[in-house]
Amino acid sequence: MKKYTLLIFFFFCFTLLNAGKVKELSLSLCEQSALAFSPELKSKASAKEAAYLNYESSRSSLYPSLSLDAKGSWVSQVPQLELGPLTMEYGDNWGYAAGPSLGYVLFDNGGRKDYSKSAYSAYQAKEKEYELAKRNVLLDVRRAYFTIQQDLQRMFFMNEQLKVARKQLADIASAYKAGAKSNIDVYMARKQKLRAEINIASARGSLGAHLRALFSLTGDSYGIDPSYPLDWRIKAEKGENAPSSIVKAEDLEVSLKALSSAGEYDFDEELPALAALGDMAGYYENLANSLRSSLYPSLSLSAGAYMEYPNGPIHESVFNGRAGVAFKLPLFEGGKSRKAAEANLKQAQAAKYDKDSLFEELSQLFYSSKSLLYPLSLQEKLTKTMIDDSAKTADLTYQAYKAGSVTFLEVDNANLALLESRIALTDIYTERLNRLAVMDNLGRGAE
Repeated sequence: MKKYTLLIFFFFCFTLLNAGKVKELSLSLCEQSALAFSPELKSKASAKEAAYLNYESSRSSLYPSLSLDAKGSWVSQVPQLELGPLTMEYGDNWGYAAGPSLGYVLFDNGGRKDYSKSAYSAYQAKEKEYELAKRNVLLDVRRAYFTIQQDLQRMFFMNEQLKVARKQLADIASAYKAGAKSNIDVYMARKQKLRAEINIASARGSLGAHLRALFSLTGDSYGIDPSYPLDWRIKAEKGENAPSSIVKAEDLEVSLKALSSAGEYDFDEELPALAALGDMAGYYENLANSLRSSLYPSLSLSAGAYMEYPNGPIHESVFNGRAGVAFKLPLFEGGKSRKAAEANLKQAQAAKYDKDSLFEELSQLFYSSKSLLYPLSLQEKLTKTMIDDSAKTADLTYQAYKAGSVTFLEVDNANLALLESRIALTDIYTERLNRLAVMDNLGRGAE
């Protein structure tokens, strides 16, 4: 029993020690983890490799084929010829032929070449799909990271509000004991403090959920327990539940600076998503050409050298060389190849229409994000001014309250306005980051 108690004690101490360490979470680390972990990206990589192997396989039909042919035979009755008293057998019950043979298609109206082109277009499409998946993985992990930055910043400002609420509650409680303030002011100040504590608890829950969402994208928790995390700038008060982890992320303004160049990008008209559809159109067109070639004559050559037994009527092995030319002209197939070619051309046309539709959708998303950057920068500037004014207003309102000029309700409103303006600035930063991330995903800089 003592052993189990000691083990639990050490485990508890280790948990507290580990939780007390600041866990730094960088965007670049999360991006690297997501790219290495993503099942979708691995699937796209495998599909790309398979498409390349199919292309390499299709190229082999453009070259001569060389094989070793061997066959054996047995017949129950050997043909015989009777010449008077003589009987001559034509062959033997057993026979074989073995040797190398060469085959080559001299002409097929470009069918093999078009088929190889279609396989290469399919490979290119898979390659573009891989690049698209890579971009989307980065966009998803960035958005998840920005949300965590937003949660941490909000939590920090809520804690600043809690510090003010606690100080004001202590001041008012002392003034109440001295008879300078009423009991209702004490309750209002306590309500302000409780509201701040509730907001922080809610923010910690939101941070935990968003951390789990990030971990599902990266496949790594980075040693962070997301059950009840806390921002690294906040000191846990005595009597509170210990934080499961103390988390530190990059500052929002640092991330904005790192992505600022994306604001100058233009829409990339050769995006992997668009290029993949273009390559698929090429795949179907080349496949249609390959199918149509089967409607025309084909000419092939074959040659070989064989060791054979028997040598006609003589029971001996003999070395024979053989060569031949084959001509094939399709006469009737019920329109099979023609209709299959037309079907593939329709598929090519559909891929082109899909490309045009996607172009409009993605370009609209890019330019709508770009058009929002200026309004957001203007909102940022005005919100910073509002924060300065709100901070001065909150301080002056509390001074006026202590002098008896205003009620505590006005103090509470002023403090709440300051918190809301700070959170509004955090939300603006996050929105700008998300818009820049979209532009980085869909745009390209000047070359």
